[in-house]
Amino acid sequence: MSSRLKQTIPVHILEERSPLGLEVWSVSMAGEKPGESLGIHRDDHYIFVLLETGESRIMIDFQTQCLKAPGLLYVQPGQVHEYVDSINASGWFVAVDAMWVGDLFQPVLHEAAALGPLCITTEQQASLSGLLKVLEAARNDAASAYFKPILHSLVSAFTGMVAGLYAGQAGDCKQALRSSAITASFRQLLTAHYKTLKSPADYAGKLNLSLSYLNETVKANTGFPVSYWIQQETMLEARRLLYYSKISVKEIAYQLGYEDPTYFSRVFKKVVGLSPGDYRRQNRE
Repeated sequence: MSSRLKQTIPVHILEERSPLGLEVWSVSMAGEKPGESLGIHRDDHYIFVLLETGESRIMIDFQTQCLKAPGLLYVQPGQVHEYVDSINASGWFVAVDAMWVGDLFQPVLHEAAALGPLCITTEQQASLSGLLKVLEAARNDAASAYFKPILHSLVSAFTGMVAGLYAGQAGDCKQALRSSAITASFRQLLTAHYKTLKSPADYAGKLNLSLSYLNETVKANTGFPVSYWIQQETMLEARRLLYYSKISVKEIAYQLGYEDPTYFSRVFKKVVGLSPGDYRRQNRE
């Protein structure tokens, strides 16, 4: 374990690999597997994996996700993940900068990260694969007229189809969809601001909702109130840093917006069941 520790968790910037902010390619056991030597890391962009054959395992925030064909897996920006292994796997890998993903789809895709792998039909897989073949060809034809507008349309179609498949899990009740949309918006805000916004009222204000309504909605959708998810998001990041980095407990507390490291340690122990020091020692053994 110690040989894998980093001073901080590496963040992979898509723009450094692709100034366009878009990568798409087909992968198989016979060729180079994306992420094979990347180790534990975060990405600043969206990742989609469409599996056509076989199965593959990816560790995402302490949970090993098993993706079986035909299936989809989505990793949201900021999640700590690592490619584990695969068996006879082939399919598609897509990396997309947030600017390519429309505001209509982002809330659904944000929630999709918590759902894990999605089983799809062979017909749905064929439709997505066909679209990605066109997208790959268009991505490699920079001399084409209307190069970027074509790419935007194709990426929008792909992310829209994926979002639609995930949204289909919620049913077609309008109230349920509104409730899910509010919860998704809250979770998206939380991911962006959990280090600075610690009060449920802060999130209610940003969403232009009463605190009681936001709490009621989030609890109905997730089983827990807003305050629970604020603590969980913060402590998840604390666990990541304790497990994967060498940063001191005091510095982790400051990074996560706690001016008092002792108070941070109390909250961590309440949520996780161990003190930060004990959690780090237990997971280094």
